[in-house]
Amino acid sequence: MQIEKLPLAPAEADAAPALHPAYRRDIDGLRALAVLSVVLYHAFPARLPGGFAGVDIFFIISGFLIGSILIAAMQQNAFSFAEFYARRVRRIFPALIVVMGACLAFGWFSLFPDEYKMLGKHVFGGAGFLSNFFLWNEVGYFDTAAETKPLLHLWSLGIEEQFYIFWPVLMLLAWKRRFSLAALALGVAALSFLVNVGGLHKFPSATFYSPASRIWELLYGSVLAYMSVNGLSLFAGVHRKHGADTVADWSGPRARNVKSALGLAMLLATLALLRADRHFPGWWALLPTTGAVLLIAAGPQAWCNRVLLGNPVAVWFGLISYPLYLWHWPLLAFARIIESGLPSSKIRGAAVLAAIVLAWLTYRLLERPLRGAAHGRRKVIVLSAAMLALAAAGGALYRANGLPLRASVVDSAAQQKELFVVEDVANAAACKERYGFTSIYEYCLMDDPASKPTVAMVGDSHAFHVWAGLNRYYHGKGENLVYFGTRVPFVGLPAGDDPYQKVVPMMLDKVMNEPTVKTVIISTFARLNIEDEGGKRMTQALHDTIAMFIASGRKVVYISDTPYLDFEPRSCIRRAGVASSQTRTDCSLPRAKQDEQIARHKVAEKQALRDFPTVQVFDAAAQLCDAQRCLVMRENKLLYRDTHHLSHEGDLFMGERYARQMDAAAH
Repeated sequence: MQIEKLPLAPAEADAAPALHPAYRRDIDGLRALAVLSVVLYHAFPARLPGGFAGVDIFFIISGFLIGSILIAAMQQNAFSFAEFYARRVRRIFPALIVVMGACLAFGWFSLFPDEYKMLGKHVFGGAGFLSNFFLWNEVGYFDTAAETKPLLHLWSLGIEEQFYIFWPVLMLLAWKRRFSLAALALGVAALSFLVNVGGLHKFPSATFYSPASRIWELLYGSVLAYMSVNGLSLFAGVHRKHGADTVADWSGPRARNVKSALGLAMLLATLALLRADRHFPGWWALLPTTGAVLLIAAGPQAWCNRVLLGNPVAVWFGLISYPLYLWHWPLLAFARIIESGLPSSKIRGAAVLAAIVLAWLTYRLLERPLRGAAHGRRKVIVLSAAMLALAAAGGALYRANGLPLRASVVDSAAQQKELFVVEDVANAAACKERYGFTSIYEYCLMDDPASKPTVAMVGDSHAFHVWAGLNRYYHGKGENLVYFGTRVPFVGLPAGDDPYQKVVPMMLDKVMNEPTVKTVIISTFARLNIEDEGGKRMTQALHDTIAMFIASGRKVVYISDTPYLDFEPRSCIRRAGVASSQTRTDCSLPRAKQDEQIARHKVAEKQALRDFPTVQVFDAAAQLCDAQRCLVMRENKLLYRDTHHLSHEGDLFMGERYARQMDAAAH
């Protein structure tokens, strides 16, 4: 059998010659393709919809390069944990420390306390290579809120370093027990891939961020490394003979060109065809990872590798790929934060250019001097101490709630307070105890938990955000208001897997079984329509719910919902620490846009209420809107805390308007 030995690529300039793989320009070119794909996707996602798969290419490259060093060292009985991790510290820490430190410094001037607190949390996670776990339970990678997290991109670095903490230990144990390293890698990779495919639909966030569902990509590269170290190659020795002539030689130059071209085609197809709304990684991840494996396996002499990936421009970008990856996302995220939305294409382009310049400076002035083995122990100690200091600073910042007394934010402190949820925790606990609620899905608030309720409000968070104002009104009238938290508070709706919807029947029964309750208030975020079967079913459910309460002798008040904003209300607050920060001129939503949003809802709402002339309708939107606009700020106070929930100030304002309408109706 004819065997082709693959030349290897570099990882560290200070590795022992016998263990160090030979340098390959084409792998630096592949790095360039990976990092530029990610950068362009983040800056201009419509131009390169599958660019986020560049991270998966990085996983293959990393698994191949580091795997080559590990396998060669273990097979020569020359592996040292101290040397391996010291090399990782010198390679990874310098640029990461500078980028995270720069984020903390800029955040001091530009971020509100809640944002700065979250940045502190993510600095702590980044310093401990735990970012993927921190992000696991937060917003997903493709969600809008993720675009304002300056250190979101460190999730991939966390997965890599977690892999390199545990994988060498498993390899060494297997090697000492004479267990095949290839069999170990293939077995663990297969299990990881099954976790990836099996968990994708039910646990999408966990599957995206978990090392258990991602390490197969690093191991894919490591298996290729094992083949290379041991003189094996893909399709080695596969020949097709016709008489005395060789028709196809899969280990020859032509085959290498085919592998190279096929691999590049797979990567280009990934960048063009993949979309953020497709389930990823899953089976889709095989496209970029296999493409990268084929390119590396083809070797540096394959035409695509030599001419396209090995060209000087690609190699240069490959050399700065790590700091470029670290710098680009914080610059884009901070631009979005300061601009209170998607920055202009010019600003995003400028951010990308700035990232390239900073990456080159980081590589020249920091990475190259610190990567070498000279004074290695001293470098490791200093870098480790700096990383620990960053972790401590991030943790302290989180505990200090983002330092709300900084000069750059203290002037707008009153407005910033409106961005947070105001909850009477003690009252909720007393109410839950009164009704025997034990789960987080069972929630209530009550003006006086020791007395019987006389007014009940049922609804979701859009009932909660008018609780304080309504409670102030009813308390002044000598009434005792109780609020039962639900999802959509209508009878007969299927709950599916939603635990909050499952408790709705019980919450409605609580109201029905309270003989002292004379008034029932219904408030929900649900938008109705009568143009499809689901919408018709929900509209009928509202009708049936109102009919049920009226039949029981209760007065019913229906709250028609507040407008949904198309911008974040925090954009109405000027960032004093950033001179270029902008705020909306009048901080409002055009009335025409609100009318367009609720056109179908109003038709369905009218149909649901037409049989009940005694129902009082409180139009919350009408309290905020005139003929031209819907207010988001009033008397320099924010009325919203996010795009669809009222702030505490908005809650109290709505209570005043509610009181005015109820008192007018009583006379």
